Amino acid sequence: MTAPGRMLALAAVLLSLGSCQEAPEVAPRAAEDQPFFGDWAAVRERGVLRLVRRSWAGFDTLPSQGLSAESYRRIAEDFAARHGLAVRWSQARSIRGLLSAVAEGRADIAVGNITVTAARQQEVAFSLPLTRSREWVVGVDEGGRFAVAEHTAYADSLAEHYPEAVRVPVPGDANPEAFLDLLESGAIDATIMDEAVARALVRSSPKVAKLRELADVKAHAWALRRDAAELKAALDDYLLERHLLDDRAEELRDWQAIVDAGRLRMLTVNSATTYYLWRGELLGFDYELMDAFAKANDLALEVIVASGIDQLFAWLQAGRGDVVAAGLTRLPEREAMGVAFASPYLEIRETFVTAGAPIVDFDGLRGRRVTVNPHTSYAVSLASLGDAGFTVDYAERSTEAILDGVAAGELDATLADSHRAKLAATFSSNLALGLDVGKKGLAWAVRREQPELLRRLDEYAREGYRGYQFNVLFNKYFVNQRRMTRQREQRITGGLLSPFDGIVKPFAAAADIDWRLVVAQMYQESGFQPDRVSFAGARGLLQVLPRTAVEVGVDPERLAEPEEGIRAGVEYLAWTRERFPELPPGEQLLFALAAYNAGAGHVRDGRRLAARLGLDGSLWFDNVERAMLKLAEPEYAAQALHGYVRGTEVVRYVREINDRYRAYLDHFRGLGEVDEAG
Repeated sequence: MTAPGRMLALAAVLLSLGSCQEAPEVAPRAAEDQPFFGDWAAVRERGVLRLVRRSWAGFDTLPSQGLSAESYRRIAEDFAARHGLAVRWSQARSIRGLLSAVAEGRADIAVGNITVTAARQQEVAFSLPLTRSREWVVGVDEGGRFAVAEHTAYADSLAEHYPEAVRVPVPGDANPEAFLDLLESGAIDATIMDEAVARALVRSSPKVAKLRELADVKAHAWALRRDAAELKAALDDYLLERHLLDDRAEELRDWQAIVDAGRLRMLTVNSATTYYLWRGELLGFDYELMDAFAKANDLALEVIVASGIDQLFAWLQAGRGDVVAAGLTRLPEREAMGVAFASPYLEIRETFVTAGAPIVDFDGLRGRRVTVNPHTSYAVSLASLGDAGFTVDYAERSTEAILDGVAAGELDATLADSHRAKLAATFSSNLALGLDVGKKGLAWAVRREQPELLRRLDEYAREGYRGYQFNVLFNKYFVNQRRMTRQREQRITGGLLSPFDGIVKPFAAAADIDWRLVVAQMYQESGFQPDRVSFAGARGLLQVLPRTAVEVGVDPERLAEPEEGIRAGVEYLAWTRERFPELPPGEQLLFALAAYNAGAGHVRDGRRLAARLGLDGSLWFDNVERAMLKLAEPEYAAQALHGYVRGTEVVRYVREINDRYRAYLDHFRGLGEVDEAG
């Protein structure tokens, strides 16, 4: 292209960007959106959280380190919902506009991929980092003309690394697609971008190449006012939890996609018969049956906990899970929602339950008040009985909670599945099971568009019904009274996860690690036994080796003392996390757990091997974990800097801690929520 041609191309692209200099950064809004400088208490009293985001075209397209703008939106809105706040969004055309909106009191939080810089920290405060990334120089010639958006961290990088470069001015609201147009048209020769966005541009254009990777790892976070310390603390607490939980992807998967991913996503609810935490173990009749199905098909099982049945089916249709396993009955109303049910895996009866004398016939129902959750099959069954002289009370409570209310005399009667009622009667001797209203089958549910998954579930349910494995699990949960009593007594129902929570919390907070992750790891390492010693000499609740204890300043002879053992373990976990500074926080912690178990050197070997195998070395699940498995094979171990490692142990260690941690988070989110099935 000739020089005049390049200038014409440049002019055309710049005109297509619009004239951001003539428009305000944030559009004026109503009186209620005028400057407000209150901290967290004032925000909660007002009841509205004001959020501001970038408004450029393509906001929902290019992700940064795996977190898309849509993910950011959900995380921000979930934070508001967690605290009972309404959300009011506004938009800014540039990063400069985001920061100004916060600093000038027109927004409480600026939500976006905002690079943390020393200069910006003089103007605003930043949340915990949501991602970290290096910057790439991309284009055709790093000795040619550069363009970066004004008032961005990229402009600072350009000034530092290419002070003599010829610069082409670009508005602050220019988006990645605009830079791609400039590069492909020949209007500019190079630009600077975050790695994740740069990768997308390089993949999408044969004309654009990676020219250089800048050394510094930049943190990306959300911005708040500097005097909003309490709001920052509340947001940081939430983001710390979300770093590992993150948004579960919504994907409508058929059987082949499930097999390709190697993972089956089970949607369920918390209850004594479906899925719950016992000490550090994940238990539940439905959970163990589905786990057995997954293992039979060489799949890992991921559990996603909803707060109620209505949410279960909505999440299934949205693609947040593949199968619903929550003790559900096949009902026409549910099938009308586009749901298909497999063959029943458990035949039961619905029975009336009272305290004291049982209801033995329909005459005994007259004058009684029967309480059920309106979203359950029990409500449908009661409606089918017509006018039998009793009153139905609806309560947004779990069947377990309603049975407890009947046992305590707070409620008159209820209708419940026989296996649930018998389990409750085991622990409340005054509960009486009476009249039943017929048989029904509990079944797994899938979307209608999953015929192969439905066929396999059908086959598994028919072949396994009342077989050896089924009977072992049924006896474990509904017959073995000694085990049932022990599980009930030690089932996690409140905010206490272990006897050591009070020791863990301050150490974890000082290291910016969610204390519940540490508890999940502690159970994996020692089963909450402070005096445990491994074959390799690791000691204490977090199984720290004596030489490691010395490195973190703890007396090895005191590792069996809970406080010293926990302090040493948390400090070592924080140290392993810092071996991977370029990763986003969630992945950082997964890699830190792997390094805690196998050593950082082996994990770095796994990352290098993953790259050679065409996998993503910045993602643990389904990527580096696959490479770690190969490091146990002589062919690959011989090429690794640190040699052989028992990859299966590392993979299992990370996955089981992550599963337990997710379960802890689901449990805490569910405290006080309805956890219903039926």
